Amino acid sequence: MAKEMQNSIRYSTVLTIFEIPDHVEVGKLIGRKGRNLKPIEKGTGTHIYIYKEISPRQIEIKIKDNKDRGENISTGERINKAICQIDKLLEDIEIRNQKKDNEKEEENVKIADNDTNHQDATVATITTVATPKNHKDNDLKEKIKRFKQKNIPYDQNTTNKIFQECMDLLIFYLIIFLSNIRFYIFSKEDAKRNSPELNQSN
Repeated sequence: MAKEMQNSIRYSTVLTIFEIPDHVEVGKLIGRKGRNLKPIEKGTGTHIYIYKEISPRQIEIKIKDNKDRGENISTGERINKAICQIDKLLEDIEIRNQKKDNEKEEENVKIADNDTNHQDATVATITTVATPKNHKDNDLKEKIKRFKQKNIPYDQNTTNKIFQECMDLLIFYLIIFLSNIRFYIFSKEDAKRNSPELNQSN
């Protein structure tokens, strides 16, 4: 019984788990045939497991605390050493991905610049080979444009104002005309009343 308890203490399992960043591909982390993780396992005496079927993906670092190995390094230090090496591996993968993205972006910029230069060259060629007829048409369009610029632009407010003034003037003269007619009629009636023939008959 004591021997079994002693073995369980000597070979107790110590492990740690942390997540894999979303932008890191598991294949690049493991490497071909495990060439990225196997040296870390061998150098630290740990076992590294990748859980890629779960979400979020995880890395498990496991170690058996074997005190009979006669090593001065503790299990915690071995796990920390493995974690540091995996962090360095993740950082290298991120740097390579960033470099690849930058190269792709530069390539896209070069393609866009080439397309722009090609379009500018095409426009310049078309302008150079213009026929005399096109030049005459351009001169005629320019003359029409200058003629339109000289003309007074149409203003609706100004037109309405002029129309209103004309109507006011017309109404004024109409009132004067009607007043004169009324005065003429009244004068004629007064003349009839004051005529001698009309007074004698009365």
